[in-house]
Amino acid sequence: MKKIVLCIDDIKTNLFTLESVIESVAGNLYNVLIASSASEGLSILLRHKVDIILLDVMMPEIDGYEACKMIKSNKKTKDIPIIFVTAKKNDETIEECFSVGGDDYINKPFNHVELLARLAFHLKLKEKDKLLQQEKEYAQNILDLQNNMILVSDGEKAINVNKALLDFFDLKSLKEFQDKHRCIYTTFINDEGYFYNKKENNNLWLESIINISLKEDVLVKISIDENEYVFIIKATPFYSQYIITLTDITHISQQTLEYKHEANYDSLTGIYNRNMFHRLIDRKITIAKAEKKSFIFIMMDIDFFKKINDKYGHLVGDDILRGLSKLIKNHTRDSDIFARWGGEEFVLTFDVSFEKGIEIANSLRKYIKNKKFDIVGSITCSFGVTEFKQGDTLKNITKRADEALYKAKESGRDRVCQV
Repeated sequence: MKKIVLCIDDIKTNLFTLESVIESVAGNLYNVLIASSASEGLSILLRHKVDIILLDVMMPEIDGYEACKMIKSNKKTKDIPIIFVTAKKNDETIEECFSVGGDDYINKPFNHVELLARLAFHLKLKEKDKLLQQEKEYAQNILDLQNNMILVSDGEKAINVNKALLDFFDLKSLKEFQDKHRCIYTTFINDEGYFYNKKENNNLWLESIINISLKEDVLVKISIDENEYVFIIKATPFYSQYIITLTDITHISQQTLEYKHEANYDSLTGIYNRNMFHRLIDRKITIAKAEKKSFIFIMMDIDFFKKINDKYGHLVGDDILRGLSKLIKNHTRDSDIFARWGGEEFVLTFDVSFEKGIEIANSLRKYIKNKKFDIVGSITCSFGVTEFKQGDTLKNITKRADEALYKAKESGRDRVCQV
């Protein structure tokens, strides 16, 4: 099918020359339409499907620059290539041709070989742009067919998003998402157990997700209309950008978290249980051996707890265990380990010197002694303190701490002893 070339020039001789050259040399490729003014050319554009335009610069009423702006501002004609044909050769003219949206320019008098070469080049370029646009639309359709939320990001802002993501945030376009959120990481909730990016305007958060994903699923939490949703997030490098997918596991995650909490936490006190403590202390011992460091291990016990249960009942005893756990939890850091060992016994670890460990144990002992519990009033606890040494196993340190605790009870209770 022949391509349609629209020639716009107010000088009829120029139009005749253009039409003659094109039809005589490449008549099998092109059909030529002519217009002797910008207004006539714009009128032809409304009636015919034009593939490329040859446009004069100097014309009365509407010059070539203004005509080009009008053509490029119209949704139906903005993608038509425009080649300016001008007798002017100064830099200002060339610059203006491109600044108003022109795709190329050629000087009068023109060489017909050059003219036809420019026509062929821009029509071929337009065809490639068309194919590229079709490929983009095809890729977007594939993205939009996915149930998972998908976006492409450079780490700082979203470059592309799919329909599932826009529907989730109740937005209409990528621009709306960029204006409201910039990128997906700004929607994450800072909550324990979920990934949260504290630093903005860099792609380090994506690299972190990629690295963590090698070992385990990365979970993020997003809040919409006061409802919280949980997603598995994955990131894949794609040239200089990243493809990010978010799979909704809200319902599954809630059940998993409940099971995980039951497996790791004591149901009565809410602190770590003995199983979780074993996992944490094994990791701590491994790190201490590798880095040749030490830590403090404390075992503590409520004095005369059996008598309390016998006198006041187990419900009162349970209240004491909960209250004591809350008190100690409030006086420990996130980096410390605090767990229920069993019954009325608890264990703690601190990354401090031995002297500081003794001081902490005595402080906790005093906090407990000064605390007033409902019904019972005051209680006391005994503490056994030891220090991890290179070559120690969990069995070694618990044995020493237990011996120190036994010494504290045998020597009168409500005290701190060390081994």
